[in-house]
Amino acid sequence: MTLPPHYASAIAFSFGDTPELNDELLALVLAGKKTATCGALRDYGPGKEAMPVVGRRDVVLNSKGEPACVVETLSLETKRFDDIEASFTDREGEGDYAAWRAGHEAFFARNGGFSPDMMIVCETFRLAEVLPAGRAVYNQVASPIFIVTDIESDGPTPLHNSMLSFASVAIEADGTPHGEFEAQLTQRPDRTTNDTTMAWWQTQPEAWAATTANAEDPAVVMPRFADWVEALPGPKVFVAAPMIFDGLWMDHYLDEYAGTRALSGPFKGRQIFRGGGICLYTMAGTLRGAPYLDWGMSKLPAEFYGHIAHTHKAIDDARGFANVLVELFKISRRLPPITGSASDFR
Repeated sequence: MTLPPHYASAIAFSFGDTPELNDELLALVLAGKKTATCGALRDYGPGKEAMPVVGRRDVVLNSKGEPACVVETLSLETKRFDDIEASFTDREGEGDYAAWRAGHEAFFARNGGFSPDMMIVCETFRLAEVLPAGRAVYNQVASPIFIVTDIESDGPTPLHNSMLSFASVAIEADGTPHGEFEAQLTQRPDRTTNDTTMAWWQTQPEAWAATTANAEDPAVVMPRFADWVEALPGPKVFVAAPMIFDGLWMDHYLDEYAGTRALSGPFKGRQIFRGGGICLYTMAGTLRGAPYLDWGMSKLPAEFYGHIAHTHKAIDDARGFANVLVELFKISRRLPPITGSASDFR
């Protein structure tokens, strides 16, 4: 076993006690379905397993002993086996409480003995990095989380103006929800307002009030948003309508204040999103089978939005666009797949 250089001193371990269980539980971690684990307190200490530490990153091995991924410990709690709640066992991703209990009773019985009163170390964690040996499985089992985002601003460009608010809805392609993020931002002192945009805002008093209430420093908000995205399971994909507007603003603010980007690319550093993202405007136009000059989000039927009105309040608009994305994926799944070869693009 050779660990990557930046994890050379990390603790390496496998989930489970058989090769089959190693790979089964690893796949659950890579799929984002397993974000917790537990072990008998008796197995930790000098000469035994190293106790998990909040904030520490450990390397997970597959059944071949290859480094497959890295997990970061988020919380620890020690309690009696019988006192472990279903809210924790659900995060283990190994079935309902009855299935979890049966499996763990058997596991502990064959690894030193089981008792309902035995002390258990309960750990929650997040998938921090997928390593080369885990990528093939990850690409098969992981469900992308789409971060559908809408922004409001006091002008057309982040080069001269300020973003006033934004909201994101995290969903899977089938509409499974994973949470929302909403924030209002203070205007940047090194930017100006745009006269045309501000005149338009005067016609939208309710939206303006929502957009500017309880504003926070973007230097505080953007890192918080990046942490929220990163904590979600699976690969994250940025979605905006259109990408050239909302995506441009988010990319600029994340780069400026959080040291990351709305899009991934061939650059070093923190990457919280996967791929080039989705322009909902483009996706909607092409899947409608419409000529380019007839593209536009307003051309979609109201039911695609879930009958959520476009209010220019970021959270309302993000929720409507999230519904649109789900409807467009339904159309996409009905189309015949098109495949290419590795030589098509370099």
